[in-house]
Amino acid sequence: MSLSRRQKTGATRGQAVMSQSTEARMGNMLASSATGTTFLILIQLASRLFTFASNQLILRTLSPIVLGIAAQLELFQVTILYFSRESIRLAIQRQPLIPVSASSPDKKETLQPDTSSSADRLVISSQSVVNVSYLSLCLGLPFTILVTWLYQYLAPAQATETPFFQTSVAVTGLASLLELCIEPFFAVIQQRMWYEKRAAVEMPAAFLRSFVTCSSFLVASRMNQPLGAFPFALGHLSYSIVLICGYCWSMLRG
Repeated sequence: MSLSRRQKTGATRGQAVMSQSTEARMGNMLASSATGTTFLILIQLASRLFTFASNQLILRTLSPIVLGIAAQLELFQVTILYFSRESIRLAIQRQPLIPVSASSPDKKETLQPDTSSSADRLVISSQSVVNVSYLSLCLGLPFTILVTWLYQYLAPAQATETPFFQTSVAVTGLASLLELCIEPFFAVIQQRMWYEKRAAVEMPAAFLRSFVTCSSFLVASRMNQPLGAFPFALGHLSYSIVLICGYCWSMLRG
């Protein structure tokens, strides 16, 4: 009887420890979600603010044709990114953070959480997410080539006659491919809800994109050198480069 009482007492204590750890984990997830929402709002506000400020500075020097090509380049890049990565991102979000092992654990193991086992499962989950995210680049490469060729072939004559049109389209396509290269880093950051790292990378990237676009137009207008929509393509390229460098530095630093 004393042995059975000890077993019941140990089981009760184990259940209490598990419930406390579960509550603490849920509290951390709620706090991280609230903080993540704030960071995501800041990212969107900063991106829109920088874009609006740069457009106001260069709007007087833009012709309607160049402004239309810039809008088409934006749509061109959004099309590549959306059809290459959005479905993959949705599939990754459905995966649990720590997958449950295939073998059913013993009751004693459920009552005593194994920290090393949880860490191993977290690493396995992150690696599976990274492996799935590589599909975005595999889909994006042929799709970028196809969309780039179609856009250059179907573009109106007024657009093709603007300076650096072909170069602008090619640079925007390259920027799209470079942005797809960050998907493994982005998937891990989203899975572990490291939104502060995402904000620390994407806000400087948005600022540099606006700065490169605006400064290129201002320098070209002072030198009386028409560049067409090429500064917008340079802005997209600088944004992608900063994203790659920022995510690599943030993930390697830990």
